Amino acid sequence: MNTQAITDFIIQNKKPLLLGTALVVVVIFFLGSSIVSLVHNKLELRKLTRQSVQLDKEHEQLTATMALLEKDDSAYLEKIARTQYNMIGADEVEFRFQPDK
Repeated sequence: MNTQAITDFIIQNKKPLLLGTALVVVVIFFLGSSIVSLVHNKLELRKLTRQSVQLDKEHEQLTATMALLEKDDSAYLEKIARTQYNMIGADEVEFRFQPDK
């Protein structure tokens, strides 16, 4: 189609095109905020789902740690005391070195 044919088509169908355009504008006006809200909620749901999965994994790890602590497993308790609290045994000597600069 050339430019003249398009112009003629627009002039001949002015009322239906205006009504269609007005309808689209009204629909966007009334539903636009709903669509934006829907997209926002969908993104928020994805974020919360990922966070929920992460928290479930953390809960499982903490439950396993709690079970080990409740067993009074001396090897595990010793490991925790050495790694988290920097404790040493009664017959041990701790050496500390200054880091090289």
